[in-house]
Amino acid sequence: MTDLKSMIESILLVAGRPVSLKELEKITSQSKSEILQSIEELKSEHENSGIVLLEQNQSYLLSTNPANSSQVKDFLNAELREKLTDAAIETLAIIAYKQPASRAEIEAIRGVNSQYTIRLLMMRGLVEKTTGSDARINLYRTTHEFMQHLGIKDMKELPDFETLTASVKPPQGFADVTKPEPATS
Repeated sequence: MTDLKSMIESILLVAGRPVSLKELEKITSQSKSEILQSIEELKSEHENSGIVLLEQNQSYLLSTNPANSSQVKDFLNAELREKLTDAAIETLAIIAYKQPASRAEIEAIRGVNSQYTIRLLMMRGLVEKTTGSDARINLYRTTHEFMQHLGIKDMKELPDFETLTASVKPPQGFADVTKPEPATS
C-alpha cells in the first residue's frame, strides 16, 4: 500500500486540479478499495500539516491548510508583485479596467508592443483569451486566479478608475488618454 499511497500523493501534487477516483483507478491499475484505503491514510498523515487532502464527489485535491490561508494569501500577493515587471503590471491594469481588451487596444494605450507581456500574464494564469463579436480578434480578460491574488470576490471591488487616476498627470506633450469602459462581469 505504501507505493500506492506514494503514487496517489504524487499524482495529486502534479495535477493541480481535483482528480477523480476513476482516474486514480485507471492510472494506478488498483482497486477502488485499495485506493480509498490509501487516501484515508494520506488524509490522516496530512491532518496537522500545511497540506491537506480535500475530497468532494469522489474527487481529490491536495491543497494548503485553510488555517494558513491568511499567510498564504499574503505570500501570493507579495510574490505576484515582486515577480511582475512594471510593464506586466501596467498591461494587467489595462486589461482589468478595460476588459475585454484586444492586443491593439492595449498597445495603443501603452504605446509599445505588448505581445510578450500578454503571453507572460497568460502563462501566469492572470489573463485569458476570449472572443467577442468578431471571432478573428482575440480579446483578453482577467481570470479567477487574478481575483484570488488580489483577494477580491468581484471585479467591482477594484478601486474606481477616476479616483485612482485623478492625481496622476501625464507629462507635458502627451495627449489625454480616454477613460476605459468599465469592466463587465
